[in-house]
Amino acid sequence: PSGPFSLSSMAAMSAGSDYLRLAAAAAAGMAAGFLLASGRGTTWLKRRKRGAQPLLERLTPESLQHRQWMQRMEAFIFDIDGVIHVAGTPVAGAPEALAALEKAGKRVMFMTNNATVTPESVVERFRSFGAVARPEQVMTSAIAAAAFLKSRRLEGQLVYVIGMDSLVDELSSRAGVRAFGASEDGGKTKEDAFREFKLAMVPPPEEVAAVVVGADYLFNYYKLARAANYLRQNPNCLFVATNPDPRAPLGDHAIVPAAGSLLQAVATACGREPTIVCGKPSRGLALQLLESEGFTAASTCMVGDRTDTDIEFGRSVGMETLFVESGSMTLDEVRAVDEASQPRFVAASIATLAELLKPP
Repeated sequence: PSGPFSLSSMAAMSAGSDYLRLAAAAAAGMAAGFLLASGRGTTWLKRRKRGAQPLLERLTPESLQHRQWMQRMEAFIFDIDGVIHVAGTPVAGAPEALAALEKAGKRVMFMTNNATVTPESVVERFRSFGAVARPEQVMTSAIAAAAFLKSRRLEGQLVYVIGMDSLVDELSSRAGVRAFGASEDGGKTKEDAFREFKLAMVPPPEEVAAVVVGADYLFNYYKLARAANYLRQNPNCLFVATNPDPRAPLGDHAIVPAAGSLLQAVATACGREPTIVCGKPSRGLALQLLESEGFTAASTCMVGDRTDTDIEFGRSVGMETLFVESGSMTLDEVRAVDEASQPRFVAASIATLAELLKPP
């Protein structure tokens, strides 16, 4: 490809050549069109119809058909949170499953909507519990968001960030923008917002080219008010979300709000829908990921713990799909979505994949 989404034009985004294909995939996916606002309120995840509950096919090592399916699979793309680990605690059997897949010659990649992590931090986290991965195997929604800003030629322009400092670093280094916000606004209060914004915002709204919303563990009233004012007062300000996930698993059936929850708050406050939502379930990103890695959809399996992001991401381009029960959605919730959004298979965890590779 040529133009702003070519490999050569993406080179400036990466500190090394390892990420060129992934960054190009993100940008090209956004050129093709990510999951956009629907125009009917803040509904970035498709609404699902409730109807008959089809039987879900459980992946089992005892099935010859399932063993044959495993032999046909050449590549696996894994979500991370709720699939490989839960809040840093490895899912039982996950490191062994990844090692077994690699040993069997399967290609393995990781696609996370968690914009608070970097490829390097993912690799380090994996190493802490005995799993092996390389930075070039990891794609994040922060990289995808940076690719979008880069494609809009916003180098040197101001971008307000609701998110962690890692997101600020990714946007600054990969897109060349002047990102601000994040932790520097983490200790601000509503009194600060009333005092500062009533007089004049610094920097003023007309100078802010984009607001990027990701997961933010220091989210507060001040950040919400600041982002909403930039978006409401400057109609040309881009409204970019790293991902639509409403929640993430914490373990023992507990959850924590994720980027999608903060996105809803900002959208409600400013009265606008996002310009673009990056990461899964973008069909454009899925297509470019397959192309850049040389994967064939029919022999690639997307593995995740959510139907509206992970499974939809795989299904949108014809990948095989596997839902695992180790994360944020329950099997009952999966049964409640319409049949068109069902995964091909379900399993308790990715440990089942290792069992399928063992001799019968």
